[in-house]
Amino acid sequence: MTTLLPSHAHHPFPPNSNPKPPPPPPRQVNHQQLSCLPPNNVSSTSQTQTQTSNQNIRQLMIAKDIEKFKHQEARERKEAKNKKIASQKAISIILRREATKAIIEKKKGLSPKRLLPQTVLEALHERISAFRWESALTVFELLREQLWYRPNPSIYIKMIVMLGKCKQPEKARQLFEMMVDDGCIVNHEVYTALLSAYSRSGNFDEAFSILQQMKNSYDCQPDVHTYSILIKSFLQVFAFDKVQAVVAEMRDLGIRPNTVTYNTLIDAYGKAKK
Repeated sequence: MTTLLPSHAHHPFPPNSNPKPPPPPPRQVNHQQLSCLPPNNVSSTSQTQTQTSNQNIRQLMIAKDIEKFKHQEARERKEAKNKKIASQKAISIILRREATKAIIEKKKGLSPKRLLPQTVLEALHERISAFRWESALTVFELLREQLWYRPNPSIYIKMIVMLGKCKQPEKARQLFEMMVDDGCIVNHEVYTALLSAYSRSGNFDEAFSILQQMKNSYDCQPDVHTYSILIKSFLQVFAFDKVQAVVAEMRDLGIRPNTVTYNTLIDAYGKAKK
């Protein structure tokens, strides 16, 4: 008798009771929609080009600004140089043609009262350093005519010292009085410079008169520098008796000689073999 077996009895494993569902059908692509959208690589390339273009524009603007600044700076330097040259020419014209300076300045279009401060002060300093006292006085008068001028005690002192070394005590006295009229404070340094101007010229009477004025003043008392100038002037003319009188006066006033004073005395007495 033959026994019939089920159909799956021949398989070692029974068939899966839950089989996998079939894969979905392929999705249809709408080629018309895809053609309307730009590719990703094209979009990124366009952005990069835009950024590069913006950077180039910024660099060009910066370069133009730098170039503009350089041109402006060069123009300002040139203008300042031209003004200085014009001011120097004006001073030169005034010094060379003092008698007809008004006519020449009018022709040149230069104003004698609008010169550059630095140019005038440099011209004055050069003449003081070279002891060109006549030219220095002319430039000083030009300085006082400037609209920007304000009385300066240090300039007066330099002028008085220069005139003293050039043996022009009366000119130094005029500047001293001009300084007082301008309202400058007159201290012991100014008096000492004026005293030196007279003592260098051998006018000891006037020098002693200025010394007395200093001793009678409250805030212009003579110091060791003042007396050292007198001593040096007396020694240059071998007035040893006056030197001894000055040294004695210094001792009475409690003013001690300094190294310069002693060296001056030793040198003078050595030359005189005393």
